[in-house]
Amino acid sequence: MNVANPSPHDFAARTQALNIYSGQDALANLPRELRRHGVQRALVLCGKSVNEKTDLIRRIETLAGSAVIGVFAGITEGAPAECIEDAVRVALELRADGLIAVGAGSVIKGARVVAMQMGEGRPLQDMATRHVEGQPPVSQRLLAPKVPIFNVLTSPTSAQHRGGSAVRYHGSAHHLEFFDPKTRPKAVFWDAQALATAPLSLLRSTSFEIYWWSLMCMGAVATCNPLVQASRRQAWRLARAAYPRLGSAAAGDAQIDLCAAGLLQNRDEEDGGRPWSCHLLARAAYAVAVGVFNHYPGITQSHGYAGMAPAVIRHLGHRVPDVLVALGEALGLANLDRDAGLPERVAAAVEKDFEALGWQGKLAGRGIPSADVPLLVGFALRNYNANHDRLLDAHADALRAAIEASLEV
Repeated sequence: MNVANPSPHDFAARTQALNIYSGQDALANLPRELRRHGVQRALVLCGKSVNEKTDLIRRIETLAGSAVIGVFAGITEGAPAECIEDAVRVALELRADGLIAVGAGSVIKGARVVAMQMGEGRPLQDMATRHVEGQPPVSQRLLAPKVPIFNVLTSPTSAQHRGGSAVRYHGSAHHLEFFDPKTRPKAVFWDAQALATAPLSLLRSTSFEIYWWSLMCMGAVATCNPLVQASRRQAWRLARAAYPRLGSAAAGDAQIDLCAAGLLQNRDEEDGGRPWSCHLLARAAYAVAVGVFNHYPGITQSHGYAGMAPAVIRHLGHRVPDVLVALGEALGLANLDRDAGLPERVAAAVEKDFEALGWQGKLAGRGIPSADVPLLVGFALRNYNANHDRLLDAHADALRAAIEASLEV
């Protein structure tokens, strides 16, 4: 069930040019980066709160001077297609030649799609990954040049250095998926003051996504190539130590450690690891969580991750015992026998770990009707990252049972 090469030493990796600036006054390097890439008319993309409730955008405008020609503060949670299209209109009207994305996951991934549509000049649906029932999804090739992007994080996120994005969509699908490696950022900023602007609730939510993925990827380390093994082990070590320190006096250092863990997850992908589909359990829980996040207002992706992982382990874990052992060992369990009791033992440990960090290990009580289970299964099977090879199709019944169990009070 692991997506792995026959040998961990048969692999291909690619290294993308990226400058990372971290710590106190890291943003002081932004003007130099803009000049280095010839950007003279940058549009700042952000959300309403960071624009109105912090001085971060004013700080960026002061630093960049005339190189910033406007601010679009309308990127909302999930980066809905409507706000992406609005941002594109503004960018084209202002003749923007670069984008400065200021925020966490939604803004960072939204900026990539803004750049894609600016370059391609096509409707979002025409650019999105195409899904045909029973066939592998097809990612569209987007060949036009794209404006450079510079990411200023206000919270740790694994969205910071990727070429793929998904935006919320209220049409026939719950979200649209895109991929264009030309939209990877030229520079990423882990500026201490910028990271201090996020409310604790947002910080805990986006950081839990990194924590969750770090743990899930520990279920598939031994079969990965040496570069991926290093990224996964270090990402888990950083996330495991840093997440409990959020909200404490050491929160600043913890946030940067979590930013580093998120970037290591991106490098994992670059080095051939496919973290988003590293094993069956990660695929299943991730695919459902994305559907929940995009379909139900007020439920974050982290709620979906925490709420689905234990149920998925209980209902599908027996099919990947090696993954269960690795996950259990990452959480400190010992004497893990590959017997009928293994899924329950590991699921209980995961649930306990998440709840100790403040995350409920079920989706019950979040307003999701049980009648929506078939809808969520359908959403999960249409997730490119999790089901690009249609592997989840064979487990649709078990996936349905896991969702039903997670919704039970």
